Amino acid sequence: MATQQSRIETAYPDGIMKTADRLVVVTSLLVAVSSLALHFAPTGGAFAANPVALANDLGPADGLLLNELKSGAKEASPVRLRVDGQRLSWDDRMTSKAWAVGAVHVDRAMKALLNGPSYADKRKELEETAKQQDAEFGARLEALRNKYPNVTPQSPEAPQAQAESQALAQEYERWRQGSMRIQEKLFAEQIEAAYRELVSAVETVCEKEKIDMVVRFIPTANPFEVDNLAGAREQVVSRTFLKYPEAVDITAEVLKALNVTG
Repeated sequence: MATQQSRIETAYPDGIMKTADRLVVVTSLLVAVSSLALHFAPTGGAFAANPVALANDLGPADGLLLNELKSGAKEASPVRLRVDGQRLSWDDRMTSKAWAVGAVHVDRAMKALLNGPSYADKRKELEETAKQQDAEFGARLEALRNKYPNVTPQSPEAPQAQAESQALAQEYERWRQGSMRIQEKLFAEQIEAAYRELVSAVETVCEKEKIDMVVRFIPTANPFEVDNLAGAREQVVSRTFLKYPEAVDITAEVLKALNVTG
């Protein structure tokens, strides 16, 4: 049976919403408005409550009309770029917004949580209880051997010895299966509890940093550390991003919010 640490290591290994909306701006318009700078507050978040105007800032304005060139169209279709709920928006649809995205290395965070004392101590306590009960069965087996030290198939006490041995073996197997179910239940409860902690910490960081959505990911540079086909395939599937800016990785901030290291 795998050790508890290895069970935690393999307890985990995913989709990103795709949108058909694409904002295409003609080259001449880009040149014409090249001096336009949208000033974001340096503290993170979407827009500052009272942004400081820069020398080249244009506005304030309620919106900015841009031309979207459609294939085969004789005339350009205007698109109105505006701010809606502190998010850049180019359509009335809820999905037509520039959402702030973050990513968290969930395996790293979950392992850090589950290896913490609040979880590890409970597993250790259960393991110590199981070891003690296993030792008691060992002592009973040794006593049975001492009771029938020289028994052979031809011995008069052989049927009795065999019956007692089988009864003890059956009792041990029932205990072993029950002990495994208890451990599995504890592991499942801890994983869910740790996941709830993780989600809460992500919410805290998102509130502070004005992040709209967070996806789980594994850094592409991390080694697979598997020796079978299924494990290797799972490593590929679980790596949400093939390329990403490092700034979207908020794992360190989430670990800090959880007060754990990993």
